[in-house]
Amino acid sequence: MTVQKAIRILDWWINHKKKVMEQLKNDWHYSTFEEATGVAKMIFETDKVAIANLQTIRKELVPDCNHPKEMHDICEGQKYCTGCNMDL
Repeated sequence: MTVQKAIRILDWWINHKKKVMEQLKNDWHYSTFEEATGVAKMIFETDKVAIANLQTIRKELVPDCNHPKEMHDICEGQKYCTGCNMDL
């Protein structure tokens, strides 16, 4: 699996968890997540932690690099940044 695929999977997973949380909030007639009690509150808190963890993993995979032109190279026809190793 390439890093780009892993990032796409993480993005999908994060968005899916957010959509499901929003759907549960609406189905259970809560106007905010803080109104939840009991099992609903536990589910929301667990998903918030899971989303935060997934975002942390994504942040580690997505470099903080501007990909300067002098750092570009091509390997097997794929252009990439030699500074962060990200495909361009």
